[in-house]
Amino acid sequence: MKLKIGSLELATNLCLSPLAGYTNLPFRRVIRELGGCGLATTDLVNARSLLEKNKKAWELVRSCPADRPLAVQLYGTVPGEMRDAALMLAARGVDVVDVTMGCPVRKICRHGGGSALLGDIAKATRLVATMTAASPVPVTCKMRLGVDEANLTAPELARALEAAGVA
Repeated sequence: MKLKIGSLELATNLCLSPLAGYTNLPFRRVIRELGGCGLATTDLVNARSLLEKNKKAWELVRSCPADRPLAVQLYGTVPGEMRDAALMLAARGVDVVDVTMGCPVRKICRHGGGSALLGDIAKATRLVATMTAASPVPVTCKMRLGVDEANLTAPELARALEAAGVA
C-alpha cells in the first residue's frame, strides 16, 4: 500500500525513522541501497542552528540526489525560527519537514522542545500552524502518547495539529 504525506506519494509505506547518532547520509544511503525505503528521516536538528549556519547542524541534513525522498526532523520552540528553518530546508530540496514532539532527552525538553511540547497543546499548535502556513512541503509531527502515563495528550494533540495543517 502506498503512503501519501500531503502531496508527496511514497513508493512504499516503509520509512526510516530518525535515530540519534545514526541517520546520517552514509547510513541513509546504505538503507536505501537495501531497498524498500519509502522515506528516510534525518537525525533531529535544531532549527536555530540551521538559521545560524552551524556547520554541525548542516552536516546532519546533508543529502544527495540518491537520498530522496527525505524528511528532516526539526526541534525548537520559536515559531518564526521553525518556519524559517522549514523554508530553508524546502529551498534545498527537502521533501518533508518533521517536528519532533517525541524526544524525551533533557537537553531538548528543558527549553520546551521535543516531548515537552506534548504538555502544551496550544503552544505546539501555534508552532506548527506557523510552519504549515508558510511551508511549500508537507509538515509532519513525531509524537509520543503524552508527557507521562498520567497525561496522555496524543489524541487531543493529533486533532489540533491536523486542524493546524499537519500532513
